[in-house]
Amino acid sequence: MVGIHDVRESNDALHSRDQGFVAVFVGGTSGIGEATAKELTKVIKKPTIHLVGRNQAAGSKILEELKSANPEGTFHFIQSDVSLLRNVDEACSEIKKKEKTIDLLFLSTGNLATSKQNTTEGLENNHALRYYSRMRFVHNLLPLLSSSKTPARVVTVLAGGQEGKVEEDNLDLQKSWSFMKAATYAATMNTLAVEHLASLHPSISFVHVFPGIVRTPLMNKTIGSFAGAIVGFFSRPMSISAEESGERNVFISTSAAYPPAAPENPSNVGVPLVGGLKTAVASTGKVGGGAYILNYDGANAAKEKVLSGYRAQGFPNKVWDHTLETFKKAFDPAQ
Repeated sequence: MVGIHDVRESNDALHSRDQGFVAVFVGGTSGIGEATAKELTKVIKKPTIHLVGRNQAAGSKILEELKSANPEGTFHFIQSDVSLLRNVDEACSEIKKKEKTIDLLFLSTGNLATSKQNTTEGLENNHALRYYSRMRFVHNLLPLLSSSKTPARVVTVLAGGQEGKVEEDNLDLQKSWSFMKAATYAATMNTLAVEHLASLHPSISFVHVFPGIVRTPLMNKTIGSFAGAIVGFFSRPMSISAEESGERNVFISTSAAYPPAAPENPSNVGVPLVGGLKTAVASTGKVGGGAYILNYDGANAAKEKVLSGYRAQGFPNKVWDHTLETFKKAFDPAQ
């Protein structure tokens, strides 16, 4: 566990950065994404931040708040329903027109829908937001991430450490679906993709984080304001504020504790470690291995036995092959 004092000391060190920093937040118009974007805006001198979200009004409001907090920064909002992969591609095209390099891709989209519903592209809606659209952003923006000198980091916020059983013939959740199965599949596939991508792109860090219980509007939107207020009251002793979540996520997104497996410059892998912090153990068991499955507090949350079993069956590669095939089918159902 990384204490909040160390988190803040590390984040404060970002003030001394002279070079620019380009970040893309997918799901940045509420909750964890919004809080992390606001924290990054506070601690980076001249950030360039792209917010991608569905709500135009919320996006415009947050953009003004970011500009007010850091007049030297550059901020953009892209209105997009990223449950559709074609919209993901359009958003990525907009980003590519403005940027040649990305230092951070922060993914936090999702909802808690309690029934199965397919998108017009034939993907289960929860799964599209929690997994496929996230990986489409990674896939499309890899050239820009690879050109980062920071080096770059991809952070997917969902359910690191909550992996479970998945079946190879049901990865798209079309054969069998339940609320809990959808959550388990999204968690497991994010982790397996993170491992596989880190092996393919060893100059980039890939992180899958469980955010803990964060006091955000998501619960109220899912179960209603009255029930959400009750749940929020009883979970408060176990929860953290959105502001603390933002601080911790900026630390995870920038600290040298989570380096890529093979950085071009080993002396430049993030904010130098503060206090007694050490380089983290990757999900593969290797110190500094490039793929990290973390609890909200930055601690290793990898289920070693579960993941080693999947590795033995070649699942990281199988999941990524399935992902690429799903992309093709979404754009051409005849395939």
